[in-house]
Amino acid sequence: MHTPRIRPKVTLDIGPLMETQWTGIPVFTRRLAQALLRHGGMDVEFAFQLTRIPEAEVLAAIRAGSGAVLRERFESDAAAWGRPIDREGALLYPSVKDAFGVATREACTIHDMSTLAMPEFHEQANVAYHMDRMVEELATSDAVFCISEATRAALVAAFPSVAQRTRFLYQYVDWPEQFPLLERNLPRLALGPYAVVVGTIEPRKNLGLLLRALDLPELRRSPLRFVVIGRRGWKVDKFMASVSPAARERVLFSGFVSEFTKYRLIKGAQFLIFPSVYEGFGIPALEAMSLGKPVLCSFSSSLPEVAGDAGVYFDPLSTSEFAAAFGEISDARKLAALAPLALAGAEAFNWQRMAGPVAEWVGAAPCVIDIECSV
Repeated sequence: MHTPRIRPKVTLDIGPLMETQWTGIPVFTRRLAQALLRHGGMDVEFAFQLTRIPEAEVLAAIRAGSGAVLRERFESDAAAWGRPIDREGALLYPSVKDAFGVATREACTIHDMSTLAMPEFHEQANVAYHMDRMVEELATSDAVFCISEATRAALVAAFPSVAQRTRFLYQYVDWPEQFPLLERNLPRLALGPYAVVVGTIEPRKNLGLLLRALDLPELRRSPLRFVVIGRRGWKVDKFMASVSPAARERVLFSGFVSEFTKYRLIKGAQFLIFPSVYEGFGIPALEAMSLGKPVLCSFSSSLPEVAGDAGVYFDPLSTSEFAAAFGEISDARKLAALAPLALAGAEAFNWQRMAGPVAEWVGAAPCVIDIECSV
């Protein structure tokens, strides 16, 4: 007699989705939630502060692209919404844990080891806080998901005993289907030719390298402007005080923008500049590649892993090497050659690749691409 296979269940903590503005880890969490639902081989539940959140509420927040309403509803109606999580099942945190050892099986996600690898780019209090929590996170997790090989290597170098419990959880890019149509119906951006920089403005993002290089011949000869997309990070006032007025004339700081505006700015750019000293993954590179844009990026941490053949690389500590790489990628023939490589590289990162390691962890059957798991 055939015994039906019991579908495994995973509870995904959606704490990052409670933020009003979604960038970075909230977007990662949103993509992970959708990938797990599309997989179709496991039951997926959602939770915040160990309280179940109805799937319909999570999907409504995803459609809105913000957690403002979700958080307000949780704070006012949490008791009426649901009940505590199933502590006998698997509990997955897409970022840092807010509780330890509460479920039979737990997994955490490590995004970034820069607090340990490069503490000089962080406040000392933040370094101590993250490291103290990480020790307990690792001790109470039977699986540790890493968002890149570079992140895993840094983690294992610091905590060798965790090596056998690590798994990869690669992100993907999924622009909303309506974006191309909306973009075609709008006039072109009146910016002239430009390159784009995406990311929170903070020291390890290394924007100063670009600004210092503006006076070098390769950049002086270029007609490009530089559009910097991202909200102002920590120590930004001190950082911006070092920028000369002459350099700022060629640099436009957009601040935080919507996903659609970011899409338009990347799509209209010649290429992406990613001078970061350290990245856990580097999703802006993948976003640019998904739109056929090559990447001028640091040969550092995870960036070669993500950009691959679509990248032109430089030492993030060398302005002269950056300027030489800038001259190389600015050539029209080089851009044309790299564009198809960018698209092909982006296609290698997809929702199946993100959902698969979680499914394997909870014991779900492999996803078969059909109506059930392609919704």
